[in-house]
Order: sequence, then C-alpha cells, then structure tokens
Amino acid sequence: MKIGCELTLDNKTNKSRYMLQSITTLILFVLTSLMMMETDALSIDIQSKDINSLRERDKIRASTLFKDYEKHKGNHRKRTEIIRQMMDLSRPVAKKMFDILDREIRKKWPLYQEEFTNSAKQTGIKKNTVNVRNEIAALQIKVQSLRSMGKGLTKEQIIRIGDPALKRLQKLKVIEMREIFAVSSMLTKQRQEIIALAGQRAICIDRLVLREDEAETFGLKEISEYEKLTASLALGPPLEHLQILNLNAKINRAAVPPKEVAAIQDMNQYRILIGLRPCLLDPRLCLASREHSKDMEEKNFFSHTSPIERKKTPWIRAKLAGTTANAENIFKGNKEGHAANRSWWHSPGHHINMLSPSAKRVGMGVQGKHWTQMFGP
Repeated sequence: MKIGCELTLDNKTNKSRYMLQSITTLILFVLTSLMMMETDALSIDIQSKDINSLRERDKIRASTLFKDYEKHKGNHRKRTEIIRQMMDLSRPVAKKMFDILDREIRKKWPLYQEEFTNSAKQTGIKKNTVNVRNEIAALQIKVQSLRSMGKGLTKEQIIRIGDPALKRLQKLKVIEMREIFAVSSMLTKQRQEIIALAGQRAICIDRLVLREDEAETFGLKEISEYEKLTASLALGPPLEHLQILNLNAKINRAAVPPKEVAAIQDMNQYRILIGLRPCLLDPRLCLASREHSKDMEEKNFFSHTSPIERKKTPWIRAKLAGTTANAENIFKGNKEGHAANRSWWHSPGHHINMLSPSAKRVGMGVQGKHWTQMFGP
C-alpha cells in the first residue's frame, strides 16, 4: 500500500451547527430523491390482452392461484411460490399481479416510513441529551485540533488521539438499527412484509420485461438506503448538511460510478462525525481524479506530477475537466475507497487535506488499486 505526498493550495476555516428541530420535516426534505413511492411512480401502462381473453383452462388456473394467494396472507414464502406459478400462465396474469403488488407497496411503504421515522426520532431524542451534546462538542474540538498542528502532526498522534475520539463519536452520533427497531414492535413485521412485496413485484417485472422508466426499481437496497439515511438524520444535523447530502443523492449515477460515490459518502462521514460540513460531490473532479488514477495505473507511476505534459499538475487536470481544485491526495494498494480514506486519515498531510474546513467540493476516481481524491473551493 502506498500513500503519495499530499498536495494543497490553501486552507481556511468554517463551522456551523444547528440543534435538533422538526426532525420529521428535515428527514422528509433530504429524502426527496429516495421517495419513489408516489402515486403513479410505480405504475405502468402495458398494451396487453385483458385477463378475460385467456383460454378457459388458464382462466380457471389463474383464478385458483389468485384465491390461494389471498388465502395465504402473511405467509410470504408461500405467496412468492404462488406468484412464480402465475408467471408461467401469461402476460395478462403477470400484469394483473404486478398491479396488485404495486398498489400494496404504495399503500404500505408510507406507513412503514412513518413508523420508522417516528421510532428514529424517539431514539434520537433519548440520545441527544445535554451531556451527550457536550461530549460530542469536546471530542470534535479534540479531533479538529490535530489539523492545527500542521507539519508537526504525526501518525502516532492521529492514532493515539484521533482514533479513540472518532470511535466514540461514531457511538454517540450514529443511531444503530437495533436501537430504532427496539422502539416499535411493529417495525420488524412491517419491514418483512415490504421486502416480501418488493421481491414479488420484482418477479412480475422480470416476467413483463419492464425497463426502469416503466417500473422503477424498488427492493432491499432502496429500503436499506432509506433506513440508513433516516437513522443518520435522527440526531438533527445542520440544515446545510442535509442540503448537501440531498444534492449528492441526486447526482447522475451515469456520470459517477457507484464505487466512487460510495467512497465519497465514506469520506463525508469522517467530516460529519468531527463536525465539518460534508463536501458536495463534483462529477468533474471525479473525472479528473479518475483520469489521473488511470494514468498512474497504465503508465506505472505514482505521483501528483504526471509524465503526460498536458496533464502535468492537479490544477491543470482539474481545468481540463472543466473545474478547479486546491488539494489532491493519491493512494495505491486497494480497490475499495474506504481503505484509501482510512489510509489518508492516518497520514498527517492527507488527513489535513481531507478534513479541511475550507473544502467545499470533492471528487474521487479509481482505476485498479489506484485512487485519487481532489478537493475544490
């Protein structure tokens, strides 16, 4: 594993924090991009034959299966088996079943969201005491003070002071799922039902061969994303943080690969935990970072200075991508972004870059086991 020397243009300071207020409103605000369950968002319009046009034998079989489906309410495994049998009949049967499941999800998903949000809010209120807030503030000052040491900062100091503080902040500022589910006896059952309905709906989508613009994807991944984000907001982060996270969630995934998005989310968690504003994801900085990682991988060098003259410095590379930058970190040795971030956290110069209060935009790019991280004002 290799960590390159950090490269920086300048540094400034800024910090803001708001207390816990109207948490339900804030959660709904930031989750705008995740609320795909609007009235018509999941419905489709397929030109297909009506179910009454089936052969008599198939109509009888379909009717029997529909009755069996209703009879086994609460038995998700049995219902899934029945739906698979329905898919063997015809497209009209699949379409009818899709519509039934679609309506059920639209009805039950908001109820689960409401229950989960209320449980998360209650958990947050219990944890957000005066003593906890004071401890968080003291820990954040302790971690941020490391950066003020400048060139005198050592890896040993980060490990001895920063690591324990970060671990404690994680415990204080992040609500675990088990804490939320312990508040409401309804949540586990509701979640199991939503996951089952989503899986059954996916079976219908596969049978109907629907595109994403015809039937939006909804499953365990989307449910988990909602839960994690809601849990992270339950302690009342500043509105500014919510706005940035909301904008990052809306970034075109075609422009930024999922692995890079995940790496930036991980990096922002470090900043949020120690009381800094998260960085706005800049696809152009991601492009510049990705291109540099690619050049390092393919041309077998590891440096901020590229042997390609027209890409010589980070600032030139940022300009080529149509943006600006004032700091760059590079890493070699692991395909996962969280490993790169962890290494930069423990490396004094990179630590200072990654946790700069003046950093407003960020891009991360990977090629093989090479990572580049660029920050912009």
